[in-house]
Amino acid sequence: SARGKPCWRKLFQKSLPVQVVDLHWGIGNYPFGDHEACEISLQEIKMCKRLSAGPNFIALLGNRYGHRALPRLISEKQFEVYLSKLSQTPEGIKQLRLWFRKDTNAVPPTYVLQPITDVDSWRFTETQLLQLLRSAASEAEAEGEITAEQKQSFYTSVTAQELEQGLWIGDHPPNALLFLRENPKQKKQKGKEWPKRLAKFMDATANMLLDPESQKLLAELKSQLYATSQKTTNLHCVELSRGIIDPKRKEHAQYLDSLCQQFISQMKARIEAVVSLRTTESQKKILGNVEEDEDKLSLVLEEAKQHTTMTAELCEGLHGREGILGKICLAMWESGQKCHSPLVVHGAAGMGKTALLCKVVREMQRVLETRVVLVIRFLAAHHPQRPALDQVLHSICLQVSSACGLVPPTPMTAGSPTELQKFFRNILEEASQQGYTLLIVLDALEQLAEQHHSHKLHWIPTNLPPKVHLLVSMDTCSEAFVNMRLKTDSLENFFEVERLSRDEGERIMESHLRASQRTLTAEQKDVALQSFTLTGCPLHLKLILSAVQNWTSFTPLTEQLLGNNTEEVMSQLLHRLEHKHRKELVGGALGYIALARDGLLEAELYDVMSLDDDVISEVYRYTHPPTPSLIRLPPLLWARLKRDLKDHLEERWTNGVAVIAFNHRCLSEVVLGHYLTSERQGRCHKILGEYFLGRWSGKLKPVALPGLSLLLSDRKVPPQPLWFAPGLANIRKLQALPHHLLHAGLWEELRQEVISMSYLCYGTSVCGVSSVIHDLDQCSQYMDCTETGLIRDALVLIKPGLDFLDGMSLFYGELLARLSALSAVFPSLVGRLCSQINDWFLTCAEPVLIPKCSFLQQPGGALQHTLNTRNAGAEDGGVTVWSLEDQQLLHDLLGHSGQTDVPQNTPGLPFGGGGGGGGGHACTIPPPTGSLVERLAVSAEVSCLELAQHKRLLLCGLTSGTVLIYPLSLPQETLCTPPPESLSGVLCLAVSPQEKNLAVAYEDSVCLFEMATRDSFPTVEGPLKRFPLSLLHAPLSCMALLPNRRLLYGTSCGSVVLNGFGGGVSELQPHGSKVTCVTASNWGSHALVGSQDGVQRLWALNPPSLDHTMEHKGFFFHGVISAAFSESDQFVFTGSEDRTIKIWDVASGKLLFVQYVYSPVVRMVTFRNGFAALTLQGSVIREAFRCPDHVSPDYNPLRIIKGQYRLTSRDKNRDAWRTSVSDLQHFNPAQNRTTSNNCFVDEFR
Repeated sequence: SARGKPCWRKLFQKSLPVQVVDLHWGIGNYPFGDHEACEISLQEIKMCKRLSAGPNFIALLGNRYGHRALPRLISEKQFEVYLSKLSQTPEGIKQLRLWFRKDTNAVPPTYVLQPITDVDSWRFTETQLLQLLRSAASEAEAEGEITAEQKQSFYTSVTAQELEQGLWIGDHPPNALLFLRENPKQKKQKGKEWPKRLAKFMDATANMLLDPESQKLLAELKSQLYATSQKTTNLHCVELSRGIIDPKRKEHAQYLDSLCQQFISQMKARIEAVVSLRTTESQKKILGNVEEDEDKLSLVLEEAKQHTTMTAELCEGLHGREGILGKICLAMWESGQKCHSPLVVHGAAGMGKTALLCKVVREMQRVLETRVVLVIRFLAAHHPQRPALDQVLHSICLQVSSACGLVPPTPMTAGSPTELQKFFRNILEEASQQGYTLLIVLDALEQLAEQHHSHKLHWIPTNLPPKVHLLVSMDTCSEAFVNMRLKTDSLENFFEVERLSRDEGERIMESHLRASQRTLTAEQKDVALQSFTLTGCPLHLKLILSAVQNWTSFTPLTEQLLGNNTEEVMSQLLHRLEHKHRKELVGGALGYIALARDGLLEAELYDVMSLDDDVISEVYRYTHPPTPSLIRLPPLLWARLKRDLKDHLEERWTNGVAVIAFNHRCLSEVVLGHYLTSERQGRCHKILGEYFLGRWSGKLKPVALPGLSLLLSDRKVPPQPLWFAPGLANIRKLQALPHHLLHAGLWEELRQEVISMSYLCYGTSVCGVSSVIHDLDQCSQYMDCTETGLIRDALVLIKPGLDFLDGMSLFYGELLARLSALSAVFPSLVGRLCSQINDWFLTCAEPVLIPKCSFLQQPGGALQHTLNTRNAGAEDGGVTVWSLEDQQLLHDLLGHSGQTDVPQNTPGLPFGGGGGGGGGHACTIPPPTGSLVERLAVSAEVSCLELAQHKRLLLCGLTSGTVLIYPLSLPQETLCTPPPESLSGVLCLAVSPQEKNLAVAYEDSVCLFEMATRDSFPTVEGPLKRFPLSLLHAPLSCMALLPNRRLLYGTSCGSVVLNGFGGGVSELQPHGSKVTCVTASNWGSHALVGSQDGVQRLWALNPPSLDHTMEHKGFFFHGVISAAFSESDQFVFTGSEDRTIKIWDVASGKLLFVQYVYSPVVRMVTFRNGFAALTLQGSVIREAFRCPDHVSPDYNPLRIIKGQYRLTSRDKNRDAWRTSVSDLQHFNPAQNRTTSNNCFVDEFR
């Protein structure tokens, strides 16, 4: 066993959590006095088969049949039969009556084996008792008084029972792995030499002689395993040779190594199969998968199923309460066909409000119509964690919309507290109008998180539509109850749950004991009822019943102690546990459960208790560990404690795993007060934090044990990677690590591990950005760290985008675009994050845009908070009130039926603008900081602007027809071109790629000017050429001046014309709407023409020919506003009205990348290996584009921005056209244009 333990380390690495439940390890051969080990072992096997996703039962069966223990319980009828058969042996009867006492509290009565008093003599005593019972059982079976199975219970070993439970009993199929060892097939030599050599491998009697009966039973067991398990389990036969028998020989070590290798290979294969399956399922939830909405709905439906199951279980525990139950049901029935108010059930803690609500649900389901949609949420189900109101409402809306066939809330609605609350009210109205009956039950409203002042209950509608029932419960002493009373004028809908009477308590007690097949003596029942009568509290009674159902009829009066209230009963429970299991073990186990963020896996509890030196020192106070280099908590110790806590622990399923937690928050509070001082809490949080960090995985941890010097031992805890496998995240670490590091005061580890790019990104993608923001909120409360607050605020600013956009590159890019300007000021955290993001971009295997400046709203700037809601004064007359101190929603007021006017600042036009008085202004391009450099006066309203980058000239067209030229190096100097004779205004400007010429489009003509330099001073001469526009010609909307003085322009009606200023005119394929963008490539070989309907055409100019028509339609506007080619003309960047920047491949026309920038990009220019751009809000964007040489065939740029994409390209070899259509799921820029399930391609001439 000690040699095999290191095998587990290889299984832990990058796999699902593996829990080894070997109840025989670490406890030696000394039995526990209560005889419960066998029952516990069988129960643990059942649990493993029920919970394990992979291998759940492993057996290594050698040449021992195993210990054959006495049964702990024997029914009265059988025991009396056995005594009658021993009438000739009075000493035997006396001995049996000494060790087995009759418990008349059991139904039917049962004889109970008494605890061991002398461990050293117990083996001899046990053998004598077994001989007596076997003799009596054999005689009773022969006479037909008992069955063969009943007789066999005295012969079957614990090992055989475990094999039977693991392989052949139960509803859950086994996933077993068996190794059977056989003796060498050789004849005995030299008399008894051969058996002596094998004696330590075989069963022996008390006299240390070989036990032939055990060997016979073992042979029968192996035969059964070979016959029945060959097809269903993985069975391996290992033959023991002569050389292997001696542990000192080389063959023995080789045998163990071979066995371990077989074991590891088999286990790894099975675990990897489970990991592969989990990976496939989990990848649907990772960033970029379009099935995210379906996954959210499935999680909601699973949550609803769990709450419905809890309802059925809690109903069984309710007895009495007929009066208040009838009143509530009658009130719901009478108000079903009219508008009404919510029903409120209130009372003190522990009064049974939850069970009463469940009973109401069951009764109302029987009398309401068939089209009933039941929504139940137990808000205290995950204590000590409190659910956020937004999560609860979103979950309810998803369930109702799914059940009623209504439209679910959009991500933008779910991200806005006020919009979500408004949607909640509306969906209740819609369901009512559709004829559905809704029954919504919310238990323990006081357990909601305090975010957005949810306890003020502004979100609860006071007037419900017909057929919609809202039943809520709350503590009478809570703030929620006070606010509910203020919202309601009448007390008719309030129902108080009062204390139970003695008679009601007695009926509940009798019902509970009858279901448990137990009873009490008259004296014991009186003690229990006297204690309960002091409070009349159902929770108090529940704890009393948990204690008294373990009382036997011979339990001493000194042990029949019950507290006068709930807290006293819980305290006495802890004292009993300490007496049986030792205080340090009880306090450690319960303390870790109480401090866990959302329960603990049993594997995690084993591990952290194995890391706790105080617990380990207590465990090995009187015995030494079996292997000093390997020290862990023996699993049987926790299994015994868990058995005694079965009524106080619950199993919670979260993220596909089962965790254990207290089933009532009162016990958690008692444990915190009884064991966890502030110093102890900090130490426990530190152990939990180091565990989830993986600090002691594969390392030796020192420990000082009684009687031994300082030991360095391996605690065999697993590593804690962020990912077990691609697509399979370590959700337990993501959720628990920040909580424990923070409360342990390990702030440096918190900064290094949690406030890192990998953790933030994976936490956001797996747990949600709200969860990460909550963690950083907690950090801000305890840590005096400005940078943590800035990162938290940046995530708050990003959250609205993440609610409806996907993609890791989006998350990295947006965070860098908000924080890069702060990296120099705050280098330790913000600077490190920005450096990590840049490193990620350099190794990214997909096309990406890399921000080179901060162009999105920075945290900590002029904007203090982003409140995700409609305007404070809205068109529907609603008014929302926010607290600016904590960014919490205070009120959502429904007011006027008309629009509410709100004072606001009106931003000026970017770069240029003017008013009705004929004056105006023009501004120079702001630098990346966004500050204003120069304000330039103009004589008329500005109609357009153009920039000559190399000559540093700002060209400003006016509605008066004048073009002003500002040398940026000489801002006080101004040049101008006079207006035309017609005094028509300037429509647009265009500068040639070499900045030698300027084209000016007027309302009636287009003129060409020459841009030159005279004596180091810029000049504009001309017009050199001119062509008129007819009165019927649509106004020019945009244009580009090509080399060789050709002009490509588009009009407001969609026409596209190539004009050579007298050298010929070509009309190109028109657009269906206004042309909004015409951009020429840097080398003059291509031009992009875009229109208001989102259609873009990429033209080859020598000679003019259409290469590609690219169309993209998203959720919002579609028009193309601006564009710029890369320096090499390999890519073209476009800015659209949908507030995105898109990158297209010029050669193929493929869409490579989409980025959301929150504001339309109105101007773009080529900048190094990327572009610089200006948004409508005045932000300056500088980004570099990186496209790897090889892109994965699975890459999909539309996973980031959901929309539709269509590409029509000319086949240059065959002069044919091919069309490719892709939506947000089906697009692959790396694929050839062939028919597939990802896109379809048509050819036409």
